[in-house]
Amino acid sequence: MPHYSSRAHKPGHYSAYPQERRSPKGVWRYTAAAGCLLLIFLFATSSPVPTAKDAAQHINPFGPAAHQPPAQRNTTRRGEARWYNHWKWLNPFSDTITEDESRSVLPPPPERRPIYAYYDPDAAKDNGVKAAENRLLLIWRRAWWAQGFRPVILGKAEAMHNPMYERFQVRKMEHALGAEFMRWLAWGQMGTGILANWLVLPMGPYDDHLLSDLRRGEYLKLTRYEGLGGGLFSGDKTSIEAALKETLDSSDLKESKSLLDLIPSKTFIVDPKPNAIAFYDSSTIAEHYKTVSASLTDSKAAGLFSLSELITSHLQLTFLNAFSSGISIPTPHRSRSIIVQYPAIALANALVACPPSPIPDSCPPNRPKCTPCSSTPLFLKTPESYANTSTLFTIGTLPHPYTLASLLAGTKPLSIPHIRRHTARDPWLQTVTLETLGPLLAGPDRIVSFKESVAGETSSPRGLWLVAEEDDPTEEHSALDKRELEWHFGFELPAYNASSTALSDPELSTSAITAALASSRLFTANDDGEKPPAPSSSPDEKHIALQRERLAHAVSVLGLGGKGKSQKRDPNGGKKINNRNKNKKGQEEMISDERIRDAVEAWHLADAEAWRFVRAWGARGRLERRRWEEEEKRFAGGGGGTAGEGWGRWFDR
Repeated sequence: MPHYSSRAHKPGHYSAYPQERRSPKGVWRYTAAAGCLLLIFLFATSSPVPTAKDAAQHINPFGPAAHQPPAQRNTTRRGEARWYNHWKWLNPFSDTITEDESRSVLPPPPERRPIYAYYDPDAAKDNGVKAAENRLLLIWRRAWWAQGFRPVILGKAEAMHNPMYERFQVRKMEHALGAEFMRWLAWGQMGTGILANWLVLPMGPYDDHLLSDLRRGEYLKLTRYEGLGGGLFSGDKTSIEAALKETLDSSDLKESKSLLDLIPSKTFIVDPKPNAIAFYDSSTIAEHYKTVSASLTDSKAAGLFSLSELITSHLQLTFLNAFSSGISIPTPHRSRSIIVQYPAIALANALVACPPSPIPDSCPPNRPKCTPCSSTPLFLKTPESYANTSTLFTIGTLPHPYTLASLLAGTKPLSIPHIRRHTARDPWLQTVTLETLGPLLAGPDRIVSFKESVAGETSSPRGLWLVAEEDDPTEEHSALDKRELEWHFGFELPAYNASSTALSDPELSTSAITAALASSRLFTANDDGEKPPAPSSSPDEKHIALQRERLAHAVSVLGLGGKGKSQKRDPNGGKKINNRNKNKKGQEEMISDERIRDAVEAWHLADAEAWRFVRAWGARGRLERRRWEEEEKRFAGGGGGTAGEGWGRWFDR
């Protein structure tokens, strides 16, 4: 046997296989070949040579940005909420599709059809007028977004990118006609879609025939609408371009004052006067709203601000008339869980309050026989079950199964044996769907109906669903952020202190919550709005304090606390325990809470599925709007403004 020195390396397994030693010349050949391959790869993946069109777009880097045709985007996560868009979203449990119980399956989001408005900020020289017009633009965007559209404000930049812009420049015409041509050129550049005046607003129910037809996006021919003049058009790109070419070649171009006079009548399909569209043009204001008309005559800026208040009041009035049966807040287990409904009650009280208006009790121009807000005030209804009624708007707040179990336990300690032996399965879902599904179905059968109520095509516009643990309206883009809610409803909410609805706010006293609940319409009318409830249903400060403590502890256990919430409450003693405390007792209590939480979710599978579904549904909608804002931010200065300036003008920031 050969002998090896202790200082020498022992032969490895590969030493038994002799290998040919490569010469330095061979190594250089391999290096040169690898270098050539690298150069080929870099050349193939580099940016293509810019075309003449691309170069033209970058001639003036300080000019206004121009929109490109809208591109679809999607995501599957926002914060702790996770989802997957799939047509099998009505399966009882999402993990059968995603193989991940924390990821909810949502219906594929419907495509938002673009609706365009043209605005030239250079036309308004006065800063006060600009500020008033920007407020009206925000109202316009918010109203159309709430109706399921994608509102886009166009300007000179889009019109100048149209290939027919050069032909337009050499033609002589009236100033008003030239401004109308710029509007159509910008629309033609964007292509198929809807063109509206920024004083044309949707004022009708979500399921109105015209609004539903426009959302489908089937614009086969250029269409205008009787009674709206040049306020609203729809059409495909080919029809728009054909109409523009025909008008530019017209011999009557110098004498005409309107584009409609130049386009032959056979080019348009004229639909009947729509019931759900309001146009606040000058003639309508002078005829129906003389107070605003007089204000416009005295001061244009003050008159436009007055008009914005009038339109906002009409949008809210349209909402109240559409849901004439009132607002329903499903409140299962009311006596022991009323605390989770507090933010929803504050929101509902703001919705049913009559909005301020320069002309109280006036009606929208498209609904002259509306029911004024002051004549029939709406009551809040608080049934235990959800009611599938088209004239009833629902604000539902869903607690996590662990939160509800903590509230129902009261002063008793929450433990796994208690959950297994003394709690019914899926108590929230069983109670909420009792009226529509009866008492015999189990949780998996009920969850399908509940998902349809939350995210169905016909039912989703009739409700707002929240989770109880995300109650901080001061957090930007949260579910209770007042600005976020205004985009959901389509109008500016009446003034109310949104931050006072945050149950996690230490400055909000329990007595203030109790007083607010007692003074709200929740306890001044029963579910039919006729007789007051029994005195025992009024809130008690002691019980409210206990419910608030239980809710705070549940939020901490679920890991959903907001910024600065590092404290955790012991439900048995009320002693505060720092989450960062690494002592043995704190660790044991934290592990125990997590085990109980997991046990509750396993015992109440349908309730947990419903909670995750509602959270993901709301998060996806808020993220969609936030991304749209980010995309439109760089174009907000289009039409002559400074790029990015419009964030504070046309966005609610």
